[in-house]
Amino acid sequence: MTADTIHLTGGIDVGNGYVKGMILNTDTDVRDRIDLPSAAVATPRQSPKVPIEDADAAQVMVDAEQDFYNRLDASFSSPLVADSDRRIFGRAALSVRGSVFTEFEVHDGHASKADQELSKLLVLGVFAAKALRDHVRAEGSLPRQELRVKVRAGLALPIAEFVARRYGHAGEFIGGKGSSVHLVTIKNFNTPVSVRLEFEDVQVVAEGASAQFAITEKGEPLADALLADLRSRELGILPGVTGADLVAAQNTIGIDVGEGTVNFPVFTMGRFNAEAASTLELGYGTILENALDRQDEADLRFTSRKQLADFLQTTPTVLQRGRHQRAQRLVEPDIKHLVEQIRRSFSETLSQSGESTEVVYVYGGGSGPIKDALYPVLIEAAGDVPVLYLDARYSRHLNREGLFLAVRAAEEAANAAKDAPAESRRATRTKEKKPAATA
Repeated sequence: MTADTIHLTGGIDVGNGYVKGMILNTDTDVRDRIDLPSAAVATPRQSPKVPIEDADAAQVMVDAEQDFYNRLDASFSSPLVADSDRRIFGRAALSVRGSVFTEFEVHDGHASKADQELSKLLVLGVFAAKALRDHVRAEGSLPRQELRVKVRAGLALPIAEFVARRYGHAGEFIGGKGSSVHLVTIKNFNTPVSVRLEFEDVQVVAEGASAQFAITEKGEPLADALLADLRSRELGILPGVTGADLVAAQNTIGIDVGEGTVNFPVFTMGRFNAEAASTLELGYGTILENALDRQDEADLRFTSRKQLADFLQTTPTVLQRGRHQRAQRLVEPDIKHLVEQIRRSFSETLSQSGESTEVVYVYGGGSGPIKDALYPVLIEAAGDVPVLYLDARYSRHLNREGLFLAVRAAEEAANAAKDAPAESRRATRTKEKKPAATA
């Protein structure tokens, strides 16, 4: 970290349900992993009722239980944000009173994620929070002046949106002239902190495809674990197949079950095949939305889809167990309908990709809750093509890891290009000094 500028490189998977991110401070080599609900509350109050004392900043930033990303409180001045309202993010947003609670639309005909302002707010917010967190961890106190940050970001869009919107989405952050400044004012503390973000590069990758990059990067250890899991349920399956065989597979289909979409990335000869890939415009969030309409029948009082999702994902205490069981029963009736839609889309994708498909991977944040219903259906539809269902505990993070790999690769290529002219000049000077050959 230089005296004037912080340099951050991060992969941010802004899902309809959760934001999963990995951000590296390339000055200090400090890496943060981020996981927060994709939600924000706007409030007319310009500051918290009880802000955190400035002197407590260092403790807040290192305390994992306080998780600063899930309690971020900030306002924005940016071409990407329509107003400068104060907003509260993450799990804190699920339990505070505000004027407007915002989550991604997942019902039929919902707007493109690229067009929903929440996606920009979340990206700007987590990068600003990371910059402040790193400063406080290094210096032990809040900054006395504005923090300046250079950002390289890897972002994802559903496959259908990626095809149509990838360049425009990246350009929104960078700006028409190659530079756009976004000012984030963090208001958690007695003294507000200004963070000025400037995006140097934005790589946009198709959802699901980025997860496939991460699976390939993890290599044989992950492949061996998947095979062991598969064989623990189906003895004698895939005889002679090893983890190395899976890693070597060049023709794959992914099923990335999210809250608002299910993406089917197809890789042919090791390359993303946009012609065969597709997006199903519904997901696990559709089940949650439908369940909210019936919650009075179960004597439940969730105010948003995100509250219900977060409650279902959390292990209940003894006192919550009854409500948790009622919430689980609430979502069960719609699961079979989603599973049938996924089966149809998968069958179409499998037909489109041809007989070359070697393996199918299932992952994503919405895959865990519907595994018991979905997995048998996919195995039947796939025939003799193996279907590997990744554990949701880590599979929901694969997209962020793939995005981080993509933006790091772009950064390394850019740095190599900067060094190339200097190397070329040195080579030219050496050649000029070399004596001419004699006959």
